[in-house]
Amino acid sequence: MTTNSLTDRSLRKLMRPKPAPVAIFDTDVRQLQVRASVNGAVSFSVLKRPPGSRKLARFPIGSYPLTTLAEARMKAREVLREIEGGVDPRIRRIEEAHAASAAKASTFAAVAESFIARHVRGKRSARSIEQLIRRTLVPRWGERPIASITRGDVIALIDEIVDRGHPEAAHSTLAYTRRLFAWAVPRYDLQHAPTDHVRAIDVIGAKAVRRRVLDVREIALVWRAAEGAPFARLLLLLGLRRSELGEAIWSEFDLDAGVWTIPPGRMKGGETHTIPLSPLAVEILRALPRNGARVFGSVLHYQRSKRALDARVRALNGGRALPRWTWHDCRRTFRTGLSTIGIRPDIAELCIAHRQRGLARIYDQHRFDREKREAFALWARHLLGIVSPPADNVTPLRRAP
Repeated sequence: MTTNSLTDRSLRKLMRPKPAPVAIFDTDVRQLQVRASVNGAVSFSVLKRPPGSRKLARFPIGSYPLTTLAEARMKAREVLREIEGGVDPRIRRIEEAHAASAAKASTFAAVAESFIARHVRGKRSARSIEQLIRRTLVPRWGERPIASITRGDVIALIDEIVDRGHPEAAHSTLAYTRRLFAWAVPRYDLQHAPTDHVRAIDVIGAKAVRRRVLDVREIALVWRAAEGAPFARLLLLLGLRRSELGEAIWSEFDLDAGVWTIPPGRMKGGETHTIPLSPLAVEILRALPRNGARVFGSVLHYQRSKRALDARVRALNGGRALPRWTWHDCRRTFRTGLSTIGIRPDIAELCIAHRQRGLARIYDQHRFDREKREAFALWARHLLGIVSPPADNVTPLRRAP
């Protein structure tokens, strides 16, 4: 093989087409070789025995002119120094690629997506958990290695949410962050979770217990405002959580029998919930269009529909909004209403899918379907009395003789 002191001029000549390939060693860096194909493609490489081998190996450096002659000589010297130091550059590059791949797989964003796919999907509250993780946690920590996130990072995030005046959101964020890290600790060989020893009561304060119940005037206003928006009316009638109603599927209903059976996968308690539908509930459901498998369409935007309902309530209420209320307050109003009309507490609890307590939960397997049907029917009748009160104070006019 030819040995020559390489120059840019000689390299440019090698880029011309030629009858046969050419290989030349550099005299400045003796193991640096330049090769030129018949079509004029010029490339640099180092020929050297790697540590522990008796055979020459080729270590590619780059192609000319993208890699200049000066850069090729510098890279060649680096390769030679590595080999003389007992390192095989090829093995080092493979190890670095593996390390980079592992680092990418253990960024917070990657771990969060794995958590969502393996742990969250299929859960009743999957949608809300996914939204919180992707909107709050991933934008903040996405590219950071999961192991680099500290307790201070978690507390700083929670403090910011509290300072914005959203303590309830802070409680949810801390709860889901704790759940994610508890899942990640054994899978990513973390020494500990940064949420360890971070107590909600210390960084946020005691969680406020909502006691809001709509009074009879507010019930009537919401009911009137919900004309053409049956979601709110059904919440008041059936006492469900918003997702349990919002994700309802037509196949769960037997409207002829007046029964709705919600499967355990959609219930918070993980048990089937059977609702004996009152005639009023059946009437509302029959009036709904059937545009797919789900009763309220593919996606029901709870906040958007609540804002629209609040706007209609204000219009009916002389421009005045009701004191702050949530969809869940309808459930509390329903449960309180059952007690108001004299439904036994144990039956009222079964109507909102709360389990029986103590040994009764184990030994009493009676379904109380008759008692529940009576409770739902009485509540529907009571609700109609609120939203359409009888005109007791109106004296009908007598027809003229």
